[in-house]
Amino acid sequence: MPTTRVSLRRNSGAAKLLATVTLALLSASPATAQQQDGDTAPAPGAAAETLATNGGAPVPALIDVTTKDKTLRSIIDAGPPKLAEGDKASASTAYSAFQRGWFLTALGLATPLAEQEDVAAQAMLGVLHEAGLGIRQDKAKAADWYRLAAAKGDAGSAMQLAQLYLLGTGVETDKKKAADYFEQAAAAGNASALYNLALLYQEGEGRPFNEAKARELLEEAAQLNDPEAQYALGLSYIEAQTGLNDPGQGAFWLGRAARRGHTSAQVYYGILRFQGKGVDPDESEAADWFERAATAGNPVAMNRLARVYAYGRGREQDFAAAAGWHLIARTLGVSDFNLDRIVESLDETTMAEAKKLAEQYSATLMAPSEDPARESP
Repeated sequence: MPTTRVSLRRNSGAAKLLATVTLALLSASPATAQQQDGDTAPAPGAAAETLATNGGAPVPALIDVTTKDKTLRSIIDAGPPKLAEGDKASASTAYSAFQRGWFLTALGLATPLAEQEDVAAQAMLGVLHEAGLGIRQDKAKAADWYRLAAAKGDAGSAMQLAQLYLLGTGVETDKKKAADYFEQAAAAGNASALYNLALLYQEGEGRPFNEAKARELLEEAAQLNDPEAQYALGLSYIEAQTGLNDPGQGAFWLGRAARRGHTSAQVYYGILRFQGKGVDPDESEAADWFERAATAGNPVAMNRLARVYAYGRGREQDFAAAAGWHLIARTLGVSDFNLDRIVESLDETTMAEAKKLAEQYSATLMAPSEDPARESP
């Protein structure tokens, strides 16, 4: 097992517990057109599903191709959506402005609707206030609007409110309330909410410690193809302290997460493959998993791959490759005394080749990823 093994204690889920649901709608380019006071906040996680489905009528097209000369107009040139005479604003109208990046217009349209208890409008105001889009960022107000929408059953708003309570952002930290709202979102099939709620049960915070309940929730999230949940579920089967161990199931779920690109799962699954724990041993396949994770930037995988090349286990022995990966891993904080001794024994020609390989690997790792979804180590 790796020395930097991720456990299921608080730190193992910190990134996911602190993470928010990405809202693609907030990437609209004209966002700054109505941004006030120079405040530019990062896009928060938000009730994306709510905004997309509860608005009523279909969202108007972002590009106007109806002009006489058939010129394709940009969303900035088209301006904010305009109501036909006699029409009334709806959440769909406000959402159209939101999607185009006309956030002040969206705020103006959504506010009276939200005050009239329109759930989608309330969720939208939560997003605008949480991110500071068009207005100063105010997470306390965001929490107020999310709370109203969640009370009417909006799962996306419940998810966002849970994270605010978890972090104590805009509200006082309250793990129990966070768990309550995660539970509401989880009941609607939100995989992230299921995962976070499982961790709270596992940590005994906001919910009483219950490893069996945590396992149940992780399995639900894992079945929804959440790679973090699959990874945590695999670890729980391997590292459980209360007799719930099952190495075969652990290897199965770690393998699922590995195939979905989870680099830590790739390292752990590679180790299980190498050692034959819970799965048939296959040193060559193990080396493949180490290489995938190493090329994605995982320093533990780099160290494992260096060992593979140094000892000729799963790959033909190659001291230059071993030294090259070891040098990168060591630079990233993963030391290995045995590999240090091997590197010190190499001749100048081999070391020159190793350094060249390390430079090439480093250049590749430092280059911008063409896949924005690729997981960081």
